[in-house]
Amino acid sequence: PNNCGIGVSGAGARRHPVLNTMIKLFSLKQQQKDGEATGKASNQKRASAAQLRITKDINELNLPKTCQMEFPDPDDLLSFKLVICPDEGFYRGGRFVFSFRVSANYPHEPPKVKCETMVYHPNIDLDGNVCLNILREDWKPVSHHQLLSSTGS
Repeated sequence: PNNCGIGVSGAGARRHPVLNTMIKLFSLKQQQKDGEATGKASNQKRASAAQLRITKDINELNLPKTCQMEFPDPDDLLSFKLVICPDEGFYRGGRFVFSFRVSANYPHEPPKVKCETMVYHPNIDLDGNVCLNILREDWKPVSHHQLLSSTGS
């Protein structure tokens, strides 16, 4: 593993957190589908539109080896962290943690992104708020790939 703790784990290792989240969401969707097929009103938690969309968006990501997603609470798909450990450039050797909070109105509203690591960067204010136009007035429901590209640079 690199200085970020990102690496290939041994045979006894736990599954990757994103994989666990995908399995959980698939299970929720399957339970929802089964409940609809039998005509039963489901008392089980249903996946919201925001959860379905964020899962789809995360599933489509092709993160470089210097990035890792973490889900501190596996039951909360709308709150996660992105850990970036650049292997080149000015920030090489650093470990930068970004927290993402996705609203129930996602993708129509942008996620709230905060850098939890104290760092000097022109797009991060003193409180850790990530200041990018695509997180405010330039947000579009298809901006997620652009957002992660911007955060990683």
